[in-house]
Amino acid sequence: MNKLIVVPSVFSLAAVILVGCGEDDGTYNSDGSSNQITLTRFANSYDSQANANASAIARIDETYRSGEHEIKTKNIVNNYSNQSLNTLDKTVLADNFEGQLENKDIEVDNRTVKRPIYEKNSNNKATYETTYKTLNLSGLQATSYSAGINREDSRGILTDLNNYPRIPANVAFPAGSVCYIPVVKSDLSFLAFNEKNKTGYASINKWIEGAEDRFNDNRDYRTSQFGVGIGNKQKAAQVTFFEYQNQPAYQYSGVEYANGSNSSKGVYEADYVAKGTTDPNTNSLRGLVDCTIVNEVAGDFLATQIQRYY
Repeated sequence: MNKLIVVPSVFSLAAVILVGCGEDDGTYNSDGSSNQITLTRFANSYDSQANANASAIARIDETYRSGEHEIKTKNIVNNYSNQSLNTLDKTVLADNFEGQLENKDIEVDNRTVKRPIYEKNSNNKATYETTYKTLNLSGLQATSYSAGINREDSRGILTDLNNYPRIPANVAFPAGSVCYIPVVKSDLSFLAFNEKNKTGYASINKWIEGAEDRFNDNRDYRTSQFGVGIGNKQKAAQVTFFEYQNQPAYQYSGVEYANGSNSSKGVYEADYVAKGTTDPNTNSLRGLVDCTIVNEVAGDFLATQIQRYY
């Protein structure tokens, strides 16, 4: 899987600062707490039922409940390829560590999703949780973003009104629209993957060759190789592409993993999570705010606009 390090640019300045507006897509208990959150985003892919030159757009609704994780995909334009989306439990590899990230142990408390990582052959567990801050999108237009030469120069709030520029610039989010900004806290820097992330590469070196060749332009990249898992015996690599001509940076992670025997060895694309707490920008006056994860109201609005203009 690819990790987007910096978000795509395309927008104009808006004096909007983060607010806690309480517009959750939650299921609320009698005491006012919530044990469910639904996160909506839109994604592009090739058309899975057409030639490689055709593109597709889908709405992806990801719901976390206590003990459950569900992903629903709805085609908006053509047929989206969702092979990278799954809710299977994940193997976790870190420095001298192997564990499991299981859906049955998910805890949801309002906008915080907690997912303990259990160490293999041990009762130890590591903390991994995401808290979704909220920002009110009501009345916001594509002009809320101003693109700079690079990320540091960009200002404002990036939404999918910018990522789908055929939507007219004067179209605004309706009342009740909210975006979610994820703040991730983890005890470990780790890679996570499962069987749906398995690639066709025979070795991590072959995966690196493929990853380094994912862009056909002149952007610079950095490749690092390291060991993970028990005794750091599993081979892993990351290929990071830097910003290029006002395009974002991307990071790809891969691991060559053998679960006890060479016969089960495979090469997997992996999610990467850094140790500590992320600190995404939430102040549009000081820089770029990524607002591409939204609630149901904003999701319904964007789906209608994308379908109409694409």
